Amino acid sequence: MEIREWAIAILSATDIDSKLLQPKELTDNEPGPPLRWDTPSRPPGMEFHKRPSGQKLPPFHEHKEADKRAICLHRFAGHELLAVELIAFALLAFPEAPVNLRKGLAHALKEEQEHVALYIERMGVFGLQFGDLPLFKHFWAHTPHVHDILSFISMMNLTFEQANLDFAPMYGTSFLRYGDEESAALMGKILSDEIRHVQLGWRWLQRLKHPDQSAWDAWIHALPELIGPKRAKGFLVHEEHRRAAGLSDEWIERIKVS
Repeated sequence: MEIREWAIAILSATDIDSKLLQPKELTDNEPGPPLRWDTPSRPPGMEFHKRPSGQKLPPFHEHKEADKRAICLHRFAGHELLAVELIAFALLAFPEAPVNLRKGLAHALKEEQEHVALYIERMGVFGLQFGDLPLFKHFWAHTPHVHDILSFISMMNLTFEQANLDFAPMYGTSFLRYGDEESAALMGKILSDEIRHVQLGWRWLQRLKHPDQSAWDAWIHALPELIGPKRAKGFLVHEEHRRAAGLSDEWIERIKVS
């Protein structure tokens, strides 16, 4: 299957199995003209809802309750589904992107699909089905302001996924504190994959930026409007995970004070 055909299938899918379709073989011989997808189709019950003001995930001290952990997993599954759709968006919007970058993004998309499936399986153990709770537009709302592939990887890989280098271990530690080894292991799997996704973004930032720009300045300049460096971190910055992704010490220090 061509990457373009696959991305269109994902964004037009109205059932979760089609959203998570993984072709046995992918080719990129016909990336086609740029195609900017307005809004992804969604399975019934998974449509975008307006997020109520002030709605937050259960606080960490409530993770002792299985239903509160399930709520967290449901929200994370929603984020991962958005990641699937966002990468599909980029593969359609930027057919001129370097072939190896498109290949790397396609591989990351498959891993995001796996994350969705893993979250669905785990929350099901707690009796919660994907779509039982509202899902929000979140990251998709920024797509009109993503103007090129550097802007995309700056937003996706180096901001949203970089933040998960903090959130995944924080929630994993909390789940483990209350004896939920399976959910903690899942967060560990997510973290491992996110490190590689951030590494992909970092590597291509170096290649795509202007030679006279620092990596930091190139990232800040490429970010879509309304997204700043604070979005690239959690409450506690995990330096070791950023180093594992290849980020420089200078970058890490600037993230910490952002």
